[in-house]
Amino acid sequence: MASDSRIRVDFDPWSTRLAGAPEEFWAVMDGLRERGPVLYSTAHGGFWIITRHAEVLAANKDWETFSSAQGVSLPHNPDAPLLAPIEVDPPCHRDWRKMLNPLMSPAAVAGHEPAMRRIASDLIDEFIAAGACDLAEDFAWKFVPAALFELLLGVAPEEVPYTRGLAHLVVSQGATQEEQNRAFADLTEWSLKHLRWRTTQPHRGDVVDALLRGEVGGRRLTHEEMVPAMILLIVAGMDTTSNSIGDIALHMINDPALAQLFGDNEQSVEQIVEELLRYGSISFGLSRVTTRVTEVAGQRIPAGERVFLLWAGANRDERVFARPDRFDPARKPNPHMAFGAGPHRCMGAHFARLMLKVAVTEIHTRLPGLRLQAGAHIDQPPGLVRSIRSLPVEFEPGEPCRPVESLL
Repeated sequence: MASDSRIRVDFDPWSTRLAGAPEEFWAVMDGLRERGPVLYSTAHGGFWIITRHAEVLAANKDWETFSSAQGVSLPHNPDAPLLAPIEVDPPCHRDWRKMLNPLMSPAAVAGHEPAMRRIASDLIDEFIAAGACDLAEDFAWKFVPAALFELLLGVAPEEVPYTRGLAHLVVSQGATQEEQNRAFADLTEWSLKHLRWRTTQPHRGDVVDALLRGEVGGRRLTHEEMVPAMILLIVAGMDTTSNSIGDIALHMINDPALAQLFGDNEQSVEQIVEELLRYGSISFGLSRVTTRVTEVAGQRIPAGERVFLLWAGANRDERVFARPDRFDPARKPNPHMAFGAGPHRCMGAHFARLMLKVAVTEIHTRLPGLRLQAGAHIDQPPGLVRSIRSLPVEFEPGEPCRPVESLL
């Protein structure tokens, strides 16, 4: 019989005590899961939390009850524009998928690897001779947006620094709300100009071409309707993947045996990355809003309630993963939710996986002896993404692959 009693907790995913403190973070995640599969937090005006794998998976799949169309962030900003396709439900969501999925298939993504390695190598060339860098600022947070802008949106390399700077401001925890709003407006303006310019250019077969030729609800999109999808791809892809690179690099530093594993073979690298995605759970949850009264694990949840799907809790659920707090590079199967699940599962998952594979293998190959700088401060601000914004490291100096003048 369903119960209206609520297990109340004071859980705030934006708490500063969760940032930069992995032991504290996982103690909280495990504690929430142990309290029950469905909890109610008093933070941010009140919201529900689903903590365990089976229940999180079911809610992700049940889009008719757990809707994304009222925003997926927590807390939700009602003044913020909704970003398609992540904040659009079926049937329109299916049209977005039909339009963009062919560009995100494993086969389509694999064709980007040579260019992706060139981008990564050029960035490493800029600091390899110094034997030191900030691996987050100088590599991860440059590599990911460069790959996204150039390979998926057809942006000229000389334009990338400007667009990357805007995207950084949009997701920056250090920027004021006014600065973020201005950056969002500027990125919107740039996107519109880029779309208009691309209508005059030959077909490239990238995301922009798909948007210009695709249909949603039986009609062509306006340029204004295409912009949110572009911004989502840029901002969400940059935030999660850049931070994942930093997280994996930090694991490589702290566990020398892990770095050695990357030297085995391609399959092992992909499997290791997959386990690190589960183990790190960089994007640790998003929210939905109930469209009707529902019941989860015996708990009644009213209609119109915001529900936080705790992917990090699900990713270390001992009911699904043996010894979930242990990094196991041979773990199979590995049904983690680093990319979500159901119809809103991350569309760019394969592209993100390739970026991670390229990044970690380039770091492993070209930066031997990787270690933290003495007294290094690792900047990890709070948020729904476990962020690494600064990672000062040292390594054995090397030679650029290309002459410096060819990079200018």
